[in-house]
Amino acid sequence: MLPWKSILQLQKSSPLPVYLQISNGIIREIKTGVIKPGMKMPGTRDLSHMLKVHRQTVVKAFDELDAQGWITSIPSKGSFVSEHLPEINPRKLQSAKEIPKPLNSTGYSFRVNQYIKVPSLPLRNIIGFHDGPDVRLVPAKQIARAYWSVVNRKSGLHHLSYGYEIGNYELRKVLSEELNCSRGMQTTPDHIFISRGSQMGVFMLTQILISPGDNVIVGNPNYYYTDRTFMFAGAKLIRVAMDDSGIDVEQIEQVCRKKKIRVVFLTPHHHYPTTVTLSAARRMKLISLAEKYGFIIIEDDYDYDFHYESSPILPLASADRNGMVIYVGTLSKTIAPALRLGYVAAPKNLIQELCKLRQVIDIQGDPLLEEAVAQLFSLGEIRRHMKKALKEYKKRRDFVCGLLKEELPDAIQFKMPEGGLAIWAKFDEKIPLNDLSVNLRKKNIILSSGAIHNVDDMPKLNATRMGFGWMDTREAERAVDILCDVVRG
Repeated sequence: MLPWKSILQLQKSSPLPVYLQISNGIIREIKTGVIKPGMKMPGTRDLSHMLKVHRQTVVKAFDELDAQGWITSIPSKGSFVSEHLPEINPRKLQSAKEIPKPLNSTGYSFRVNQYIKVPSLPLRNIIGFHDGPDVRLVPAKQIARAYWSVVNRKSGLHHLSYGYEIGNYELRKVLSEELNCSRGMQTTPDHIFISRGSQMGVFMLTQILISPGDNVIVGNPNYYYTDRTFMFAGAKLIRVAMDDSGIDVEQIEQVCRKKKIRVVFLTPHHHYPTTVTLSAARRMKLISLAEKYGFIIIEDDYDYDFHYESSPILPLASADRNGMVIYVGTLSKTIAPALRLGYVAAPKNLIQELCKLRQVIDIQGDPLLEEAVAQLFSLGEIRRHMKKALKEYKKRRDFVCGLLKEELPDAIQFKMPEGGLAIWAKFDEKIPLNDLSVNLRKKNIILSSGAIHNVDDMPKLNATRMGFGWMDTREAERAVDILCDVVRG
């Protein structure tokens, strides 16, 4: 008999369960040839006595080996090492040629996306004016607890199986209640479609709503990736000016008198990238124009939850009575960017088409994540998190704006944003943003060059978004100090 106690040396302090240590050890010895195919294994009672572990631990290890095909159990005879072991080394195709190194180019042609540049690295390990939330404020323990709660109960196991294209019912239910209570909308769970972030929601909408050659109105400037999403669908973009009251609705009306418009896309609260809020009067006028000229309004309200001053203006969707507004939102900023959760609120017939399209993209979302987040909503954890986060982000906004006004009043022009996590900063023409960004990067400070906001046929903007939410006050003070040193030369 083999010296099992010497072969299977167990580490009780190891995070790996003992039964897996046993099964992995036996697999290792089978691979090295110490344990031969066809060899009879000791009984579970005998092996548990030799290893000084509970018999059920050995039974569980044998079940694992049996499931993987390493051993075979024969009633009344015992367990034997399989004669035909699982494939350890894959066999080469006889006709395959040796490939000395990975291929960098295909042997065939394909359609190249001309609209999207190669993305730059996020470099979140370096402090600076990153645009987005601070993940250190994320309620990580509550998220982990919600995940565990869902997985740990038998009734939650079905969330690990196939789900519905439209998304988890409980999440749609709490989102519907939230939209109705906080945003004045009239929805039911059947009016909500869960996507993997708001960008996916917008992309799916363009695939359903846009035909090549359709005219789409966007702000000037507008969110880079949304522009490219419409362009990828074949739309022609018509850019309309922005001012302190949001997109110029009078100019939209003038365009509608000359051209057939399919979609008007906007982020009314707060516009990306300039952070301005669309006034209530312009919102009502825009809805009236949509009804008159028959265009669709896609309202991307990614930033609604981040508002610091007076009560936010209700979304356009709250005043929609004829089904002309599609409301897009996200939880990725509210909770954490890595939790890819967005949603589309729209009439039922459009939601049904989104569900059909979902079937050819990824079938469904993430039922486990969606159920866990629904639980966080129901327990009030999301609301508590947002109250704490808003208080902290407001402090950071005030701190960074105060420093910039005090230290660089002639170099940067900006208006303190009413909400959001970034400042729209216009730099003096004597300070080229591209050079400034490069020089700051050399000092391990991140500042976007703003090039992503420039449009080829428009005058170049020497402006960029300066995120304040990602840094605490100590980090922000250091970042502004270095910014001042570089600006002053």
